[in-house]
Amino acid sequence: MPVSYITHKGRKILYVNFKDMKSKEVVLANLEDMKKHYVEASDKIYLLLDVRGTFTDPEVMDRLKHYGKQYFKGKSEKRAVLGVSGIKKIMLKGYALVTNTDVKPFEDEEEAKNYLAS
Repeated sequence: MPVSYITHKGRKILYVNFKDMKSKEVVLANLEDMKKHYVEASDKIYLLLDVRGTFTDPEVMDRLKHYGKQYFKGKSEKRAVLGVSGIKKIMLKGYALVTNTDVKPFEDEEEAKNYLAS
């Protein structure tokens, strides 16, 4: 499942695995699933988002920014993102600026999980 909960060192983490998704429609559908988890959450969310090899374009980023401002803002305690380099790094900085959120990029999944669990 692309969107699910995992536990790392006793911390419940929302793991959103977009790794290698090449279709805009699939990415957008999974963003909807991610939104659903945020809307239904009663506790703060610790988010691990894996975008290694994932399709992105302006429409996907616009949807993510909209959801970030409307649904995700204030619900996340910590956010870690895997697979951010090149143009995705610029897009991540733009997302963080527009949504006024702190998002930490990581190359190593274990390091990201440890950050979220700390």
